[in-house]
Amino acid sequence: MERGAATDMKWMKQFPLLIILLFTALLTAGAGLAGADGDYLPYRQEAGSGPISWVFLGIRDGIWPWKAAADSMAGPGAAASLMADGAQDAAQAGEPGENAEGEAQTDTQSSTEEAADGRDGETGQEDAAGNAGREAQDIQDGADEPDAGAEENGEPQTYSFETVDESYFDDALFIGDSRTVGLWEYAGLQERAEFYCKTSLTIWDVLEKPIVKTEDGKSITVEQALEERSYGKIYLMLGINELGRGNTELFMEQYRKVVERIRQLQPDAVLFVEGIMRVAGDKNRTDPIFNNANINEKNARIAMLADNRNIFYIDVNEAVCDEEGNLIAEYTFDQIHLKAAYYEIWKQFLLEHGIVK
Repeated sequence: MERGAATDMKWMKQFPLLIILLFTALLTAGAGLAGADGDYLPYRQEAGSGPISWVFLGIRDGIWPWKAAADSMAGPGAAASLMADGAQDAAQAGEPGENAEGEAQTDTQSSTEEAADGRDGETGQEDAAGNAGREAQDIQDGADEPDAGAEENGEPQTYSFETVDESYFDDALFIGDSRTVGLWEYAGLQERAEFYCKTSLTIWDVLEKPIVKTEDGKSITVEQALEERSYGKIYLMLGINELGRGNTELFMEQYRKVVERIRQLQPDAVLFVEGIMRVAGDKNRTDPIFNNANINEKNARIAMLADNRNIFYIDVNEAVCDEEGNLIAEYTFDQIHLKAAYYEIWKQFLLEHGIVK
């Protein structure tokens, strides 16, 4: 018996690195399993890989193992989310799977059928969506009220929305994902505004991705382009892909960084932070991640960035959603992206929400 123990110790001394690796793998796998129904749920649904992979994917997204374990103790799914599939965010962007009109067909997630067990959970989601939506709307309404007497008191002047014509976009820049790609393609603004947009673009990579073409045919990042060029207005809409990455706190931390950097690079531009466009009713009811409660929660936080002096919150959902707050079914081909004909509604909304200093 003693001889066997001595042999085991000798073996362990000969291969210390292997022992450390095995021990680390066991700890990592344990952390992954501890957060399997919490922060690591998206990675389970996305890749079907093992718990060690979930942990490393989480670290990539800023979710550390000890945080995942703490969240799992607070309750299953505390920060669960899933990055939107590229095909799901590929409207009119030349991605595989487009039909003749350039409208991509999207795949619903495998977890869709598992969502919303029972009417009580569904009602709770709708209540959350309504509350967050009203919170964002209250902030939005404040932008319509001019700050009378602000200049007299020595305070910075605030501005209210005005109706403008299309020449307003002559010095405008639109930054966004595939939904903004659709605005570029179908709203008739190509000759006026510039667009830095790409399918599946996120708040995490928007400044770093080389998506801007220069005159000599090279590709540079959005940040580099903002350093070299000047704009009077900048529109930012990102967030649909980010519903499945991290949580609202992580999303907003990065969103603020992007807004601050844009303001540094373009201090004279009016910055419009756009509410994330909602999804249609069927998807809202059945998808545990890509639903309007999730969208409204983030929109309410985005709206708080507005100061109505240099940064303004606008929400196109006012123009494209039904009385229940869902994207109007006939306006969309995949429950996420607008059909080509309905980008005109988005453009008209923007024309009714200009800021003239």
